[in-house]
Amino acid sequence: MKQLRVAVLAALVAAVGSASGSTLWAADEDSAVEVARGQAIVRVNGMVCSFCAYGAEKALSEVDGLDRSQFGDGVLIDTETRLITLALAPGRDLPIRDVCDRIVSAGYDPVAVHLRVSGVLSRSEDRLLLRSTSGVTYWLQRGDVADLAPGTSHDLQVHLDGASIKALSVGSVVAVSVDKRHSPKESV
Repeated sequence: MKQLRVAVLAALVAAVGSASGSTLWAADEDSAVEVARGQAIVRVNGMVCSFCAYGAEKALSEVDGLDRSQFGDGVLIDTETRLITLALAPGRDLPIRDVCDRIVSAGYDPVAVHLRVSGVLSRSEDRLLLRSTSGVTYWLQRGDVADLAPGTSHDLQVHLDGASIKALSVGSVVAVSVDKRHSPKESV
């Protein structure tokens, strides 16, 4: 009987954790995220219903640099996948710190930010940097970067994990991992 109670309690805890969105995010989920040009995608924990999505959408719709002609005010939320897609105005970078602060203020936890960035590579000390066309500098920490050469232009899909998001400060170099390289045809 005791074993049955323990099994029922374990199943109940698992079901409640899953329903509340508090299950841990898996890195494998982020490898499948595909970012279109002019968009950014944020994975969040804790958002499980349309009421949650409305609160997050309202908070994010005021972000500077969104293309409000897309989605609803530039924000598309999928509670099933816990992904928030933001449509960026042409030539604008995502104000990552502002977006993450707004998500936290709305009561949710941003666990990954996915971006598509284009720019020219440079090297500073032991860091490989990509300076985007709009002026933001990204430090390419991890991923497929071994054969990337300074002075060359690239279009990359990158992401920040939770630790990089928390360490982010305004005007700082953004530490990212490279997920995918886009060919010149895809860059246009």
